Amino acid sequence: MYVRRHTAAARRAGFGGSRINAGNKLFDAILAGRSGVVFAVSEYADSWQAVRLPGQRINLYLPELMPELAKLDAGDPPKDPSYPFILSAGERRSDTSNTAIRDPGWHRKGTFGTLRIHPEDAARLGCAEGDWIRLTTRRGSAEASVEITPDLQPGQVSLPNGHGIDYHRADGSRVRRGVALNELTDIADRDPIAGTPWHKHVPARIERVGVPVEVAG
Repeated sequence: MYVRRHTAAARRAGFGGSRINAGNKLFDAILAGRSGVVFAVSEYADSWQAVRLPGQRINLYLPELMPELAKLDAGDPPKDPSYPFILSAGERRSDTSNTAIRDPGWHRKGTFGTLRIHPEDAARLGCAEGDWIRLTTRRGSAEASVEITPDLQPGQVSLPNGHGIDYHRADGSRVRRGVALNELTDIADRDPIAGTPWHKHVPARIERVGVPVEVAG
C-alpha cells in the first residue's frame, strides 16, 4: 500500500521495480534492519503534493476556532491573585531526560530539577540561587531549588519535564529527585477543543522554604 501511493519516494530510497516487488523488498528490509530503514527519499516539491485541497492551499479557517480567536482581543486571561505565577510545566532543557531512565547518574550538566524564575520575582520572594521554594497549584504542591534567569518574563516560572521519579539507593532506600509535573496539573483545566491540559499555563503560587525535603522510604 505504501509503495503504491508513494512510488517515487520509495524508488529513490532503493525500493523500485514493480509495486509487488518493491513492497516485498521494503518488507524484507524492515525485518532485517536492526536500526531502522529509510523507506522514503522525498524532494522538496513533494511536500506540496501532500496538500490535496484545490490549488494545494491549506485551509486555515476552522469554525471551532473562530470564537476562541475573538477572545484574544478581549485582553489577557483572567488572573487569580491566589496564584500569581504562571508555571510552564515541562520545559525542554539541555539536561532533559524521561522517566524511563531510573539512574540519576546520567545527569551531569547543570542543576537537577530546578525551578527557573526571573530575577525580579526572586527578589520579591527573598530567594537566592539555590534556595528552596514550595510551589503550589490548584492540583497539588512540590518543592524545588531555585535557578534565577533573565530568560523568563516576570511572573513566569518553569520546571523541566522527565523528572520527579523515585530512585533506589544502594542500601535499598528510596529518594525522589525532581518534581512529578502531572501531580501539579489538572486534567479538567484544559484546551476546550484539543482536550489537552494546559501544561504551559498553570496558575501557581510560590513561597520560600529554605531547605530541601526528600521523599524517602
